[in-house]
Amino acid sequence: MKKLSSFLLIITSFLLADGKYAGEFISSGTEARSLALGNIVLTSFNSSSASYFNPAYLPMITDKNVQLSHSERFEGLVRQEFASFKTKMNGHDLGFSMIWMGIDDIILTKLQNEDSLISETNRILPDKYVNDNEFAFFASLGKKYNDKIFWGVNVKLLYKTFEEESAFGFGTDISGLYYIYPNIILGMKVQDVTTSTLFWTTGLTEIVRPSILFNAEYNNRVEYFLLDYKVITGTKIRTENYSENSFASLGVMDFVLSGGIELKFKKVFIRGGYNTDNTWSAGSGLEYKNITLDYAFKPDFEDLGDTHKVSLAYSWE
Repeated sequence: MKKLSSFLLIITSFLLADGKYAGEFISSGTEARSLALGNIVLTSFNSSSASYFNPAYLPMITDKNVQLSHSERFEGLVRQEFASFKTKMNGHDLGFSMIWMGIDDIILTKLQNEDSLISETNRILPDKYVNDNEFAFFASLGKKYNDKIFWGVNVKLLYKTFEEESAFGFGTDISGLYYIYPNIILGMKVQDVTTSTLFWTTGLTEIVRPSILFNAEYNNRVEYFLLDYKVITGTKIRTENYSENSFASLGVMDFVLSGGIELKFKKVFIRGGYNTDNTWSAGSGLEYKNITLDYAFKPDFEDLGDTHKVSLAYSWE
């Protein structure tokens, strides 16, 4: 009952707030590797998920690639699916991706008569059950400026449904990649740079304000152990008053910090990360020929249960 009550409180905040959580479903991560590394990764990818995270990286992916991800958050209460595809067309590095997040059997009650909400056994009596569905579609372009600098852009369409109402919207992200040295990389992304807007059939308008993400990576190899490793740190600066869940706040800006490490021995990956917005995470991966399988785990958050993510990617020429 405690878990259900906490979950309903969060869902109510997501759906009824004045736009503060309108873009949460497109900013909470999409695939297993990123989650395992702290969920702020902009500098290196092993799949077409770069089209979502940082399209500036797309020119670094030489083959065509497709990735599918499945996530069950809070012990299956929230489901998320992700698909991405990278290709080259007329000399341009293009990416396409889609996010779907769904919540089934959300309890709606009649607030006019509070006595009717509680049964003789003190359990919530539903007026009816409804579903929430949220979609995002991304079209991405990545370009090489010179040997050290790359830039990218996302154009995204947003669509939501809740009960009998729906909303649509649009937005834009821009990103960059800078190679200081081959093994020291910086990444940046301005998410919702134009301010994304959602228009509901109820007449309500929700605004997704810009966020700025920074990422630094150091990678190297311990030849004696045949071990490759990456150390990744990052920060996300939000402007939607998340101060209660942030590492630090400065005026209208709230800061989230993250860090992660990835070890690779032959074709096997071991990963771990931490994010001050939530908690630690861990995962693993396996490469076999042109196929990559990744898994990530994040433990219980506010009594809502564990989160699991699985991603599968395939590359071809």
